[in-house]
Amino acid sequence: MSYIDCCDWSKCNSCGECLIKCPVMQMDRDEAKFEVSQLLKGKEAKRVFNECTLCFSCNNYCPVEGLRPHELIQQRMLEHRGKAPEYIKYFLNGMPTPTIWNDMYSNMNSEEKEILEKWSKTPSKSAEILWIGCVGKMSCRDIEHSEVLKSLHKFGPTDLCCGELAYRLGSWQAYSDTTERTLKRFEKLDIERMVCYCGSCYNYFHNILPNVYGKKLPFQLISLYQWMWERIEKGELKLKNPLNFKAAISESCYVSELGPEFWETLRKIYNAAGAELVELKHHGYENLFCGTISMARKGNFLSSFLEMYKEQRKKYEEVKDAGVNEMAVNCAGCYIMSSFTNYFHGIKLLYMTDELLMAYGDTITTPIRDHFIIIRKYIMKRMPRLLLHKSYEEFSRISIEGELRPS
Repeated sequence: MSYIDCCDWSKCNSCGECLIKCPVMQMDRDEAKFEVSQLLKGKEAKRVFNECTLCFSCNNYCPVEGLRPHELIQQRMLEHRGKAPEYIKYFLNGMPTPTIWNDMYSNMNSEEKEILEKWSKTPSKSAEILWIGCVGKMSCRDIEHSEVLKSLHKFGPTDLCCGELAYRLGSWQAYSDTTERTLKRFEKLDIERMVCYCGSCYNYFHNILPNVYGKKLPFQLISLYQWMWERIEKGELKLKNPLNFKAAISESCYVSELGPEFWETLRKIYNAAGAELVELKHHGYENLFCGTISMARKGNFLSSFLEMYKEQRKKYEEVKDAGVNEMAVNCAGCYIMSSFTNYFHGIKLLYMTDELLMAYGDTITTPIRDHFIIIRKYIMKRMPRLLLHKSYEEFSRISIEGELRPS
């Protein structure tokens, strides 16, 4: 199986709507129709391969029900990229050490490691649990002692993952292996609903898993933001420390996949917490995102980083045009990757998961900006060797039991 196997591409009539309405490329009709026809044939689509940010928006513009142009683009882009650079493997959970996640978790103190060990055990039967993915586990102490989240059993084994990074950075094999291992562990859960701490996890389990991979979870899913909003509406969650800032709403790439129900919840809960919000020129289905996945287009790290920065600069300019210098960011990945460049533009990043939990009574002892300092240290330590290492046609297989198996 691969990215494009989720759809019957014989239904595509090469109308080009997905590229005409693309907020990044905005092609004219003739050019769009030609580029789509090239993608269908497996040939080079020059503008798509050089400009597409893999943001998912095109999936909402295709007039043929069930087709996902994003997956077609990603498949063809990877076919033409060739070998996967070694540095990509460093960011994938489940790969042989070192990975950024193993580095981060090994840096934790004894209390934090005990919490992760506790979260690795299957919780007892419960109506709801909180699923904590890769980034969330870095905040394990604050989550474990959260007043807002105290009613939820926590579950987040360090070797499990929603598979987003493998999927986005271009290894279907690693995504499939990671997903199968996670699904096997999920079979042991006796729950009615899973609350996803991370929006990316929510999108991958809620959308990519059934619509691309073809499997469904046996329980309901809800994002942390939606869960908190439910409790606010019921009067179970009271505002204690109102937010006092004016910021532009910065939406992640998965917002266009999750749609209005998700992005309207973000706005409602931000407003309820006291934040004054400003809309960017591009938002919702037309959102411009942090550009991180632009790095999947090419194998050269420096060139890829510059491509990412080019996309981030577009968003920073829109923030300034909106008359503010603060961005309310709902995605940990957007926050972390934008943290490499935001100070060059005088933009302050606000990680809204931390901000909202504090607004409703939690104490955040280690905000995400502190984790970023450690992440940056490990990337600077590991990257020189990784950049010199050979590239791979495909990475080592990931066992569903957690041990590496031969390719």
